[in-house]
Amino acid sequence: MHRNKKRFGQNFIKDSNLINKIVELAEVNNKNILEIGPGRGALTKPLISNAKKYLAYEIDYTLKPILEKFKSDNTNFYFKDFLSNSTSDEIDAYFNNEDVYLVSNLPYNITTPVIFKFFELKNLKEATLMVQKEVGERMISNVGNANYSSFTVVLNYYVEVTKLLDVNRNMFKPVPKVDSVVVKLTKKEERLPINIENIFLKLIKQSFIHRRKKLINNLENFNNHSKEDIIKYFIKLKFNENIRAQELKLEDYINLAHLLA
Repeated sequence: MHRNKKRFGQNFIKDSNLINKIVELAEVNNKNILEIGPGRGALTKPLISNAKKYLAYEIDYTLKPILEKFKSDNTNFYFKDFLSNSTSDEIDAYFNNEDVYLVSNLPYNITTPVIFKFFELKNLKEATLMVQKEVGERMISNVGNANYSSFTVVLNYYVEVTKLLDVNRNMFKPVPKVDSVVVKLTKKEERLPINIENIFLKLIKQSFIHRRKKLINNLENFNNHSKEDIIKYFIKLKFNENIRAQELKLEDYINLAHLLA
């Protein structure tokens, strides 16, 4: 009998209505589906029955006997870390470079790195994810909110975020300490030129380095720009000189990145 492993952040869904609702909202019919951390296969079975082709990454090798019962001509499992370097080539090869849709009840301890990996993989077009409620609130937070962070801005640069469901912690076994939400992330087609994008990503990181400080102070000497330069850019973009990082929208940061580049 399989035992939950705390180091893998394993909390398994036990509510069948929730499972069916997630699969319905993910709109998986006849699509190529990727699942990360399938666990004992709660989501796996309905995903496989609706998908065109299915692939999963499971780091816990002791789950192999449970999951391999689901194997078929259009279903496969890799018992390894999704965050490893070989992932991109494996996914492209398995799905013949076709569009892929990620559906997963993500282990809380790898949520952020998985999302950033999702950004990198060009054939992954959409992700329907169960995440910790706190993370979900940061994803959908508005400008000026306490949850609005560098993660919020970067996420909204890459994807459109839609909150789908609130999920009570008692729908899992073992019961986690927090509630969850289900979100859908749909990749945006439009991206900045690579040189501007690199500046933009560095700008976001630097801007939020001290949330309580004025943004103008956080950006002093950023990319070899003096404080006087930053003030000129703020005036040009009609920013208040006392503004803080959490008061600027995504579009504001993009405009500022163009000037700083």
